[in-house]
Amino acid sequence: MTILYIHGLNGSLSPEKRAILERYGAIESPKIDYENNSDSIIWLYNQFKDGNIDVIMGSSMGGFAGYHLAKLLQLPALLFNPALAERSVNQNIPDIPKTNNSKIHIVLGSKDHVVDPKGTLHFIGELLRQEQDYNISIRHDLEHRIPLNVFEKEVILYLEQLSIGNLKTKKRLFLDDIRTVAMVYDQTFASEFDIVRSYDDFVAYIKKNGIPEFISFDNDLGLDDNGNVAPDGLAAAKWLVYESGFDLQSLQFRVHSANPVAAEQIRGLLWNYIRFLNKQNPNRNLRIPTQLKH
Repeated sequence: MTILYIHGLNGSLSPEKRAILERYGAIESPKIDYENNSDSIIWLYNQFKDGNIDVIMGSSMGGFAGYHLAKLLQLPALLFNPALAERSVNQNIPDIPKTNNSKIHIVLGSKDHVVDPKGTLHFIGELLRQEQDYNISIRHDLEHRIPLNVFEKEVILYLEQLSIGNLKTKKRLFLDDIRTVAMVYDQTFASEFDIVRSYDDFVAYIKKNGIPEFISFDNDLGLDDNGNVAPDGLAAAKWLVYESGFDLQSLQFRVHSANPVAAEQIRGLLWNYIRFLNKQNPNRNLRIPTQLKH
C-alpha cells in the first residue's frame, strides 16, 4: 500500500502525520514549490504515473492538486479543505477525465476562513452532471489547519471504508456476543459475514478456516458458562498475534466495540504488529487494515 500525500502551500507532511499514514504502508510526499511551479499537477502526474500509488491525500493547495491528479491517475482520494474554487497562487489545470472512477472524499471545516467551504461546495455543485462520486464530511469543529487528532480520525475512517470496496468475495468474521451485523454495518453486508459469539468460537473458527478476509471485533463478550467475565476481543487479538501462527500482514479489520479504551488497545496491538511485519517484508503487495461503511 502506497499513499501519496500532497502538502499545501509552503507546507509539508509533519512527522506525526507521517507516522499515522505509515501504519498503512509506504508514503510518498514530495516537496512542491507552488509559487514557482504553476504546473504542479502535471509535474506530479509525470512523477507518479508509472508508480505504485494506491491512494492520494492532500490538504488545501495539496487538496486542489490531489483532486485533479486523482482523476488523471484514476485513484481514490481523501482531501482536507481543498482549494478547489480559488487559490492564492496561479496553478494550471490540465485536461482531465470527468471522473476518477472511484469516490473522492472531501473533509471541510465550517470554520475555515482560508479556503471558503461554501466556495468548495459551489464548485462541486457546478459539476453535479459529471459522473463523479463524492463523500463530503463537514466538520463544525474544524478550521483550515488539520489538528492531529482530526487527521488521524479521518484517515482511519477513510482508509477503512475505502478498503472494503477492494475486498474479494471471501470470508468475513464478526466477533460479538450480542449484536447482529446489521446493527453495526449496512444491511447489504450482513450475508457476507460469519458470526462468532465468544473467544473460544473465534479461535476455533480461525483454526478451521484460516484468517478471514476481514474481521470485525467487539471487545466485551459477556459472561462465560460459569458466570465469570469471558475472554474478550483484546484476548482474541492477542491470540492472533502471539499464538495463532498465521501470517497477519494482510489482515483487514475494524473494531466496533463501544468500549473506547479496549477498542484503542485492539487497534494499537494489531496496527503495530502489522506495521512490524510490513517493515520485515516491505516488498509484499499489502492491503490496508479496514472497516466497513456504517
